[in-house]
Amino acid sequence: MAARTSLRIRLGAEAIALRLGLVPMVARRSLPELLARLTPSRPPSPPAPREAVDEALARAERIFERAPWVPDTCLYRSLARYALLCRAGYAARFVMGIEPRADPNAEIRGHAWVELDGVPYAEEVDEGMIVTYAYPCLRSGASPGSPGCAPKPPPS
Repeated sequence: MAARTSLRIRLGAEAIALRLGLVPMVARRSLPELLARLTPSRPPSPPAPREAVDEALARAERIFERAPWVPDTCLYRSLARYALLCRAGYAARFVMGIEPRADPNAEIRGHAWVELDGVPYAEEVDEGMIVTYAYPCLRSGASPGSPGCAPKPPPS
């Protein structure tokens, strides 16, 4: 019981520290460099219990919803989710995409999210989103985090 509580406290503290540390990191680094820094060289084995990771991220996100001095956008949430999931031993994937526009004069809308096993983590993502960047990249022959690394569109 004490080990579980200790793990939950550690994961919660790490989630909060990640969100606070992202502000200067995003300002100073390119996205591929930032994601490489957030990715552990050797994830733990076995992974931390998923419910403990989910709880830590949810609690941190609730805190930052009320903290106007810390950006609370999909980019920051996704970067923190990606980093904590990877550090906890899960093969997370950071993804960015845009909504297709029917009107060429309409504003471009983008979104960032995290996937586990090809499924969006902790949110629903519109199936119509066009993936513009993914880390790590799943396309064969591309290095992870390559600029513009995104799945090839399905053949028409």
